[in-house]
Amino acid sequence: MAEFVRGRTTAQEIEAISDGQGLYLPPDAGVEVSELMASQDPAELTANVVSLRNLMPGGDLFHTAVLALMCGTLVERGADAGAAIDATLELFVRQLDALADDRNRGDRMITTAGELTFMATMTMLCRSVGTRKRWHARPDLMARLDDLEEAGLVPWFLREVFTLHDNVDLLILDAKNRRAFQFRMIGIRDRLYHCYALLQDALLRHTGPGYLNAEPVDPTAVRYARNRDLTEDDYTNQNMHDHLRFNFTHPGALIMPGSASPSELPTLNGLPFLLVEPKGMSINWNPANMYGVVHEALQASVELVRELDRDRAEALLGQCGA
Repeated sequence: MAEFVRGRTTAQEIEAISDGQGLYLPPDAGVEVSELMASQDPAELTANVVSLRNLMPGGDLFHTAVLALMCGTLVERGADAGAAIDATLELFVRQLDALADDRNRGDRMITTAGELTFMATMTMLCRSVGTRKRWHARPDLMARLDDLEEAGLVPWFLREVFTLHDNVDLLILDAKNRRAFQFRMIGIRDRLYHCYALLQDALLRHTGPGYLNAEPVDPTAVRYARNRDLTEDDYTNQNMHDHLRFNFTHPGALIMPGSASPSELPTLNGLPFLLVEPKGMSINWNPANMYGVVHEALQASVELVRELDRDRAEALLGQCGA
């Protein structure tokens, strides 16, 4: 494999991928890859990822992408995603730079390498909350992704995974009952519809049925929003609908639109917050349109961190004039 990586990519390799024949590897490298893929033990699989990751520096773009794809395949089979994620993200940035260079337009090696790199990046990022958090606030990266997506050079789901809200806490204040709750978002899409679908479920699980006269949530819609145990039919179910069980708003507003980003919420003591009220209007959405599945490994959740005591709740409600 070391000799393969140090070599230059050939037209035959690119044609094999483009024609659907799969990866073209020299016989000795093919045997080595088969041996790396044969294990069923997560620890051994992770060790194999490390051995491949260590070969990445110095390889050309396509051969390094092949290594990243192999690492991603091992991660899909149970290896630790963190074993190669930083090296894969370095390759990812290198890939974006190559695509953005006008001199490379139409270069099949670069576009084919991108297809492999993007798959490996998604596979690992969707399993690594901490890494997503580190890469979330990268305006340079987001600007590059926006430009390349607009030019049709990267798929839409790549931008989505870099905009996920991870380990972000959210305050929910109930002025009617003088209660306050702190929730944590993980893997939440950059539109509040996704947050609402999981938030109202988490709130009702904590408070009990009928809180603020809310009707029960739809467990199928919640399972879809969590991206848990979905089938192929679930991925494209255009007949599924969900709706608000509460009014989620903030002072001075009738309702906080579901198409808004969680980053657009007002803050209180540094945390985004919403007021929760009894439902006053019907807001409906189609989950498949609002937050279609990005990757089968991505686990989304909004879960209660704590309910604040009455004095703290009163103080927060007073701060926002509720």
